[in-house]
Amino acid sequence: MKYINEAKRFQQLAGLVTEAEENAEQAAEKGLSAMFNNLTKAAATIKPSPKDEEIQEGLITIGALVAGAPGLITLLGQTVDAASSYFSHGAVQKTSIGKALQKAGGKLEHKYIDGIAFLLKKAYPKKFENQNAHDETSELHDAAHGIYAAILAAAAIGSGYEAYNAVNTIVQGLEGGAAAFKTSEVVALAKKIVAA
Repeated sequence: MKYINEAKRFQQLAGLVTEAEENAEQAAEKGLSAMFNNLTKAAATIKPSPKDEEIQEGLITIGALVAGAPGLITLLGQTVDAASSYFSHGAVQKTSIGKALQKAGGKLEHKYIDGIAFLLKKAYPKKFENQNAHDETSELHDAAHGIYAAILAAAAIGSGYEAYNAVNTIVQGLEGGAAAFKTSEVVALAKKIVAA
C-alpha cells in the first residue's frame, strides 16, 4: 500500500494525475460498486415481461426492452442515484467525472454485463433463452452492453454531465458492445433512467 501511495504522489507531482481526477476515480469505483450491489439485491423484483411472447422475432431497441419489463426502469433509476451520490456536486469537474466513469466502467464491465444479462433473462426468458451475454453474435450481448452504456451515461448525467457528451465519453471506454446501438438511443435511455 505504501508503494501505491508513493506512486500516486509522484504522478501528482509530475502533473500526470490531479487530485480531482483521483477523487473522481475513487468516487466512480465506489459508486459503481454500490450501484451493482443495489442492482443485484433488487433483481428478485423483476418478473417475466408480458411482452416476452411479442418480441421473439427480429431486433428490438434497448428502450423497448426496458419499457417492456415492469419495474426495470425504476430499478435502474434507483441504482443510478446510488452511484451519482458519490460525486460531490461541483467539487469534481464534469470532465473528470466522465473520464472516471469510463475507467471504472471498463474495470467493472464484465461483472455488470453478467448482472444485466441476468435481469434481462428474468424479464424475457423466451427471448434470450440459451443466449450468452459474452457471445458477440447474440442479441443478449448487444442489449446488455447497450443498457450498461446507458447506466454509466445516466450516472454521469446524474452528476451534472451533459447527456450527449456523457454518452460519447462513456461508450468510447467500453469494449464496443454498445456500438450496436445508436448514440441517440443510449442518450434517450440514459435520460429516462435519470428521470426514474
